[in-house]
Amino acid sequence: MQNTSPNPALDTAPGTVTSPAMTVEGDVIVRKVGRRVMWYLIALYVISVLDRGNLGFASFSMNRDLGLTPQMYSIGLGVLFLGYALFELPSNLALARFGARKTLTRIALAFGVVTISMAFVTGPYSFYLVRALLGIAEAGLTPGVFLYLSYWIPQHYRARYNARFTYAIPCAYVLASLISGLIMQLDGTLGIPGWKWLFVLEGLPALALGLFGIYYLTDHPRQAKWLSERERNWLQNQIESEKKGNPSGHTDGIKDLLKTRIFWLLALGYIGIFCGNACLGAWLPQILHRHDVPLNMIGILAALPPLAGVIGMTLLCRRSDLKNERIKHAIGGTLIAATGYCIVAFSNNLVVTLLGFMVANIGVYSSLAIFWSIPQTFLSAKIRPAAIALVASFGALFGGWLAPMAIGNIQTKTDSLSTGLGLVSLLFLVSAVCIYFVGRRMAIIGKS
Repeated sequence: MQNTSPNPALDTAPGTVTSPAMTVEGDVIVRKVGRRVMWYLIALYVISVLDRGNLGFASFSMNRDLGLTPQMYSIGLGVLFLGYALFELPSNLALARFGARKTLTRIALAFGVVTISMAFVTGPYSFYLVRALLGIAEAGLTPGVFLYLSYWIPQHYRARYNARFTYAIPCAYVLASLISGLIMQLDGTLGIPGWKWLFVLEGLPALALGLFGIYYLTDHPRQAKWLSERERNWLQNQIESEKKGNPSGHTDGIKDLLKTRIFWLLALGYIGIFCGNACLGAWLPQILHRHDVPLNMIGILAALPPLAGVIGMTLLCRRSDLKNERIKHAIGGTLIAATGYCIVAFSNNLVVTLLGFMVANIGVYSSLAIFWSIPQTFLSAKIRPAAIALVASFGALFGGWLAPMAIGNIQTKTDSLSTGLGLVSLLFLVSAVCIYFVGRRMAIIGKS
């Protein structure tokens, strides 16, 4: 019998895998989902990175007012990721159990309040405490969003949507560079230091976005009233089909996961990527300041590297999707990042340093987006929330907490960032090697 359905591609039976690449209607549905959810996720992440990354600009006067040494500043930079690492797993499990609407909005409201409270720190210890609380508040956001996208975006599209979400990082640094520089010029207004204005004004949008998300977010495709019934069924069938076809579905428990070599390769490989991301905006404003760049120009110059990162990441992630290949492209991103940080480490020239940061931004953002497509692809749906959270926690603990502390210690002893940033470059080389062996293990799993 001839099929008279107006949209035969949407009549896919449950459990049948249809390549979205060959389905025009599927493309339309995924774009519709993207328009609905991506702007909110990106806005949420932009604000979180803005609230986390404004420390580089606040440090000009805050460090002096609070009596912070370079070592103390680095401890504050890193202790955020200690809280982040410790609460990553519970937060991601909460998202899987209670849904994105409750979890992501709770995160937004919490880090908005904590960001504003940064304006009231009085010394090193209160500085450490509030930074740790900010990490706890934000814990689970990044892996939670990548997990959330795996509920909505079929595998064929995932790297490009991961990349669109990752756009939030460079966009946030661009905004932080431009906006934070302007806010810092409020220094002395109403007798309040500029760095306090910075934390208060940049914490308010998180509160607004958290309140709005309570009414806006949808947890799963089957609940999406903004999709037609046929669209909901097609999308839900695609996601369910991918779960059933997962080659590593036999790994259903955390204990089993921790026994697998591929998990530890992913965790070790993520350390360099996380460290590189954490360091992108932490020291660039200080480096520009040391080159006697005026405050009103620091924001403009600091915006150039993340803009380059957006362009490079777009091209590399799009190529990854077109080739349907993750491992080689993720390795390429880590090697680009290693090259960029190496240039920065050994340069004494302002122009060369900026070029090095541009290269590093391209590599960091590309490797970050493509890296998270790997566990989304082969992990079973049951273990995916815990696995993603554990990998993210491992990266946050070693790449976000310990590595910046080591860099600060090196800076204090040598009065130079060169050796510390060289360490970041080395960590990216380790990441490249780990991702290579992840690919080898995935190939073995696929054949078994």
